[in-house]
Amino acid sequence: MSFSDWFFDTVDRLQSDPSPKNLEIALRKLWAGLLGRFAPKQQEGQVVWDEDWDILVILDGCRADAMEEIIQGTSYQSLFADSKLETRWSVGGTSSEWIKKTFNERHSAEIQETAYITGNPYTGQIQYDEFSEFTHFGIANTEYDIRTVSPRKLTDHAINTWRKRDEKGVDRMIVHYMQPHAPFRSRPEWFREFKGTKKFGSKVWWRLCDGTVSHDDFWTAYIDNLEWILEEVSILSTSIDGSIALTADHGNAKGEWGVYGHPKGVPVSAVREVPWITLDGIDTEEYTPEYNVSDSGGDDQKPARESQLEALGYK
Repeated sequence: MSFSDWFFDTVDRLQSDPSPKNLEIALRKLWAGLLGRFAPKQQEGQVVWDEDWDILVILDGCRADAMEEIIQGTSYQSLFADSKLETRWSVGGTSSEWIKKTFNERHSAEIQETAYITGNPYTGQIQYDEFSEFTHFGIANTEYDIRTVSPRKLTDHAINTWRKRDEKGVDRMIVHYMQPHAPFRSRPEWFREFKGTKKFGSKVWWRLCDGTVSHDDFWTAYIDNLEWILEEVSILSTSIDGSIALTADHGNAKGEWGVYGHPKGVPVSAVREVPWITLDGIDTEEYTPEYNVSDSGGDDQKPARESQLEALGYK
């Protein structure tokens, strides 16, 4: 966010509600911008192409400590039994940064052999025809009374793609889910409440900041969204053969260094340090995908960036 963007956003915010809480939010945004501009970089980001994987699973906005909490629990012991949680420093603090620094001319050789299946709206900035296959899924209604990108559609299409990889000329595959990114399936009322307000999705983070949403309630909803996507990873791991790497494009801050959410360029570890776990995928052939791209109906197969950003709370 430029200074002029911050200034006009602050004026708009304070005109609609000149409360001390909104002033605090404005000052925190200014602080995040100053951190991004003047704080020294802790380290260079690690490009995913330098790692060893056949299938790369991207979780959108996943904190490393959230993944650690899941692994230490009992629900996913079978999935992570032989895996070790590591971390990497992401090349970006936002999806836009990550996509721009991952899919560029420098890595064109790898991209040409890769299928990219994604629900992220920022893919509009890349060249789709450079991939061996590119499929984008748009925002749609879900059974949880929220509008987001259904993870099952990505899972089913990824399985179909990988099982036909030889005929498609696919050597690697990236599956970019939108969870655990908001909206949260367990708290649809939060997003109905904010709908129609400016940047309603990011307001969840600011409600955490001002105490309107408690830390415990927020963390429970965030972890549940992470479990939602790990249900899909469990299906993938028993439906495709190959080495699976599980990571995130960026994390999210919940107060570290006075930062909330994932502002662009902020060198805060809660935003930039992401989980990295490898799994061995073995296709048991027990799962049959139900969803097919040809049955997508009203889904948007090309990134409708503005409408998606609005549904995810950025507009």
